[in-house]
Amino acid sequence: MAWKPTILLASLLIGSHATPLTIPNHARSEKIAWSSCEAEIVPAPMQCGNLTVPLDYTDPNSDATIELQLLKVPARHEPKKGSILVNFGGPGLEARLTLAGVGDMLLALTGGYHEIIAHDPRGPAKTFTASCFKNSTERAALTVQARLSDFPTPSDTMALGRQWAGSGLYADACAESELKDKGALMSTAFTARDLMQIVDAVSDDGLLRYWGFSYGTVLGSTVAAMFPDRVERLILDGVMNPHQYYSAYDTEVWTDVDKVFTSFFEQCIQSPKQCALASRNQTAEQLEKAIYDLLDDVKRIPIIHEQLIIDHSFIKAFIRSSLYSPPVYPNLAAAFNALLDGNTTRFMQHWQTQMDGGGVLAGDIADDSPFAIPCSEKETGKHTLNEIKPDLETLVQTSRLLGEVGNGVAMVCSQWKVKAKERYHGNFKVKTKSPVLVIGNTYDSATPFRSAQNISATFEGSALLEHGGWGHATLAQGSSCTSKTIRNYWTNGTLPEAGTKCEPDYPPFESGSLKQVLIDIGFMVKE
Repeated sequence: MAWKPTILLASLLIGSHATPLTIPNHARSEKIAWSSCEAEIVPAPMQCGNLTVPLDYTDPNSDATIELQLLKVPARHEPKKGSILVNFGGPGLEARLTLAGVGDMLLALTGGYHEIIAHDPRGPAKTFTASCFKNSTERAALTVQARLSDFPTPSDTMALGRQWAGSGLYADACAESELKDKGALMSTAFTARDLMQIVDAVSDDGLLRYWGFSYGTVLGSTVAAMFPDRVERLILDGVMNPHQYYSAYDTEVWTDVDKVFTSFFEQCIQSPKQCALASRNQTAEQLEKAIYDLLDDVKRIPIIHEQLIIDHSFIKAFIRSSLYSPPVYPNLAAAFNALLDGNTTRFMQHWQTQMDGGGVLAGDIADDSPFAIPCSEKETGKHTLNEIKPDLETLVQTSRLLGEVGNGVAMVCSQWKVKAKERYHGNFKVKTKSPVLVIGNTYDSATPFRSAQNISATFEGSALLEHGGWGHATLAQGSSCTSKTIRNYWTNGTLPEAGTKCEPDYPPFESGSLKQVLIDIGFMVKE
């Protein structure tokens, strides 16, 4: 299968460190044999490799292991300055798959003196895969039955109760599958330890260089808190609040959704040639109201198109996916325009365009890691629908547009039975060996700038950069200022001054790309 880009998420131990564990020597001494990537189409000169690591870090007497699969983008310049490990989020995203698509840009952004390495963590892809079902057909059948991709509001008590029951069915199915044993061994803490195993295998100095996006910032925050004295360079890009990830329902992630949606219409009016909605000769406020009215209408009376029901959950899933990436804003606007015209055929064509471009809509998961990983380590102390209802209310109060999307994880995790053998219990008030760089977008519908501010305040000496762009994390929209700041950090450790804000080089509806920005500033050569 061809690889393609996918730019598509506490009580204290001793200090802020994880519990000391004895690691079998064979894992620490093993080096990685890199070679061409057989059976996969990967842009040259990327290489593949495997690394054997302990299966269970809490059991030092066990010889059981698993094999991590890695992808490397070799450095272009000498002398080499070590390896940068990357994680693109999820949890559940295939990191190697994503690196194959953006490796050339990451190499340019880091200066070309580092090797860029991604490994598929425990759970997704082929690494200790989290699967509750024998095949995708069984998974699809139960997730439809469980209504995991429905978005009822707290006031819709019948639908909410139905989703709670369905979430319980899903959680029970996972507890009765092979995941009942495997699910305890794929926590973020275990993946953090896997990262350090990779560091030991690829570096001479034993120091971590890491760039995490979205959920990858939870992983990055965790590994930095567990091993602060081994952090040489670390970027948290598109920050997910790790405090909520471990100990609450993830309400903060929805903080900026409505602001981003409002801005979508404002930017549409400013780029009328690229935005089909602008042809309606309405203000941004009128267009936004028309879409909210449409969502209310299809909630009461869904649209039937051939054998498909287009309801508010279907459309909101489409919106959620589209807001991640400014390059698809014109397609979303054209889809909205078609719906307002009553042209469902044209709307579905735009929906299909999004899917063909690699967009992942709610409910379309290849395995069960998006639930298996966070639910195994999320401890809220709430296990009934009545107990979590206030949190569901908070979700919709946080975002009128997409707050209900958080129902699924909240309901499944509240009923999850497979618990992690090691969960990070510490805080994130730590001082790392070298300062951390934290970056947040101004208009990010998945990880708000507030979360970047919050985590930057906990890592002593860290610097906070505001990327004034749209989309999810910095790769979504190019900025020469942000690109230079990131490169300066990787090459010589330079941090931006307090209060620094970098603007994108082009508006979200205008044609442009990060790659073109990198070419314009001389970081990449035009092919």
